[in-house]
Amino acid sequence: TAAKVPAAAKLEPAVQNYEWGVRGGGQSSLVARMANAQVAEEKPFAELWMGTHPKAPSVVLEDGWSGMVLGEFLRLNEVFMGSKAGMFGGDLPYLFKCLSVAKALSIQAHPDKTLAKLLHARDKPNYPDDNHKPELACAVTEFEGLCGFRKLDEIVENVGAVPELKELIGQDTVKLMESSLDKDAQSRAEALKQAFNMVMSSPEDRVKHQASKMVDRLKSSQKLRDVEELVLRINEQFPLDVGLFNIFFLNHVKLRPGQALFLGPNLPHAYLSGDCMEIMATSDNVVRAGFTPKFKDVATLCSMLDYERSGPAEIMEGEAREGMRVYAPPGHDFPEFSLARIELSSRAVDLGNSVAPRILICVEGQAQLRANSDGMNDSLAVTDIPIKTSSVVVLAANCSASLEPSAGLVCVPNMERLTSLDRCGSSSIHGLLPSLFGGF
Repeated sequence: TAAKVPAAAKLEPAVQNYEWGVRGGGQSSLVARMANAQVAEEKPFAELWMGTHPKAPSVVLEDGWSGMVLGEFLRLNEVFMGSKAGMFGGDLPYLFKCLSVAKALSIQAHPDKTLAKLLHARDKPNYPDDNHKPELACAVTEFEGLCGFRKLDEIVENVGAVPELKELIGQDTVKLMESSLDKDAQSRAEALKQAFNMVMSSPEDRVKHQASKMVDRLKSSQKLRDVEELVLRINEQFPLDVGLFNIFFLNHVKLRPGQALFLGPNLPHAYLSGDCMEIMATSDNVVRAGFTPKFKDVATLCSMLDYERSGPAEIMEGEAREGMRVYAPPGHDFPEFSLARIELSSRAVDLGNSVAPRILICVEGQAQLRANSDGMNDSLAVTDIPIKTSSVVVLAANCSASLEPSAGLVCVPNMERLTSLDRCGSSSIHGLLPSLFGGF
């Protein structure tokens, strides 16, 4: 008889050393800990990727498959991938990450599916995927970012308090913003779009001149508003960058550990500091326009943004379930994933069953994982894996799993909502973060 495929396998995730990451190994950041980086390493540890994306695929560490990339392992073992494999082309529909942010990421947005296909066809080097990239980020430490447009009256107040910004926008557009406050949503959106575009399309020398005047004025000020203190802080990272003026347009969001943000298509945002777990549709498409030395596509960013969606960012607390807290994208348009956070205490946690593979990462502590076919698939072998801080494990489709506590926090992506395929036309993943962290 053919050898059975294990119901779970250990993975080695891929590390990304982007410039904005936290420098140094050892205990310096979440990503450094998860990557088991040596203390002496001085490079920035920015992201840890868990999934099948070809840019940085995870590698299987299981005996007999060791060294094989996860996507190839899934294609060779259809029983592990499950009956829905054809939907994803043999790949996972989600990409699961750890992030450690030391300096601001670019002012950016992610395209919807229609725009993603157009950008990919037009410029494959800068837009490598034809898929959208909705994201959900859950804070592991205190986490800070810019997310979505402020309410227009708040932006108008900022413009009135910042003469250099007012100069870039122009008097006519300022008057348009002020007069639109009492009008309908479409009028306010048009005024916001015009103002934001005036700033982003200003010549670089003019932006730097006004930014220099602003920074000098703020440094000599006796009392600063919170938004102005943030401008000075980010100016230390990106001196006189056009993104400094974006801060007056975008919500400044602070998350406590366990709180989350959903970042849908066409939403301007930028992470500023802290550690988080992040799960998204499988894509690496980013449209950038500030706080970055990378390729900028200002015209595309300005044209794609949703200017009608403004106001405070919605902070997610998650839905409490037995042994975990689950975070799901709103509505039914993003069924590829959701995220869950698991804090293990003295009781075992049942991770349930799934019709597609899940990934689990232990962020802190240790536990015992048991995965078995539960009688649903005789080709899967019962698998027991001791997990500890930085362990990453992929669970087969059609297997049930449980975690026995040893103390810890775990994160896992999950596909339990595939039962609603007739409703949403795709799959759902859950990510779990414990004192073990996991995603499924």
